[in-house]
Amino acid sequence: MSELLRRLAGHIRNTSNPEFHVVSGRDFAGEDGPSMAPAAEPKVLPSKPVEPAGTVVDVGEGRAGRLAFFMDGVERSSTPCFLSLVPVVYGYIAAVIRTRGSDRRMSTGRHLSGEALYLPYGLADAGELQRGGMATSDTSDGQERPEEHPMMLLDAAKKRISGDRDRLESEITSRWLTEYAGRDEWLLVDGSLTGGYADHDSPNIVGVVKSHQTQYFPWEEQRKVLALRAGERSGVFIPGGRKRAEVYSWYLRLHPNQGRDLYFGLIRVEAAKCDRTLDMADEISRWLLAERCPLSLPDSRWDRMIYPIYDCEQYLKSRAPTRTVMNACMIGLGA
Repeated sequence: MSELLRRLAGHIRNTSNPEFHVVSGRDFAGEDGPSMAPAAEPKVLPSKPVEPAGTVVDVGEGRAGRLAFFMDGVERSSTPCFLSLVPVVYGYIAAVIRTRGSDRRMSTGRHLSGEALYLPYGLADAGELQRGGMATSDTSDGQERPEEHPMMLLDAAKKRISGDRDRLESEITSRWLTEYAGRDEWLLVDGSLTGGYADHDSPNIVGVVKSHQTQYFPWEEQRKVLALRAGERSGVFIPGGRKRAEVYSWYLRLHPNQGRDLYFGLIRVEAAKCDRTLDMADEISRWLLAERCPLSLPDSRWDRMIYPIYDCEQYLKSRAPTRTVMNACMIGLGA
């Protein structure tokens, strides 16, 4: 059970503060599955080709490689109560690096997690919660008087939780990069590359992006990307619009999409911006093709999710507070 929610429930139960409005029972917002950040709006960003535009490479058969570590993160949020009309949002974040041994069994290398209550200090007194031993986070974003709209305040809290999750993933990845610098093992990250990879020469890190909300090529070039067959990759390019350091990237089709969606089985690979990545683009692609088995069923994203990342998600799910647990903390307080 969440210690933070337990303390919050105890504080509300024992306080006489009439400004608390509790949300409990079936109205308590929460999710049983790993909750990800909301999908970004579709957009088009520029890119810089590294290999000739329109390049299509058949990388050959999948081949087991040096991917031995796998990182993923999770976030969950819910709104157990309001304080003076201000939503007090519970946020849980976690990140894990799982290790695959020579016997193919997965084990946990490092796990980080945190929880806090998110609210704008400019509109609600967080001191009352802090004195009760509860961790809080200010969502005012530098505003002396945030927008006085509960839905806007709720959105600001969720964005802050997603940002904290990103920082946690960067922290756990940076630790790995420092600890394993110069060794032969590679780390695969679910999503865009994170951590201090740009501080290392030729770091052994690969990112796999499963969503395609952002398009990096004009229409005709995008047609070639979406026409890739299983086992083919696009040319290497530098995606624009990044807030982090630049990377080399390319598209790779893991599974045939005949009779399927255009994006079925299509992933975008990221690796460090260095000459070694250009030399290893085909080899890294073969490593990823080798990860197609076993399938990540019953996950609906099985066509783009390699099994060790699915394993990370299942581990994170087993450690995160469930909706049932979150409901149990607050039930009866809203009567």
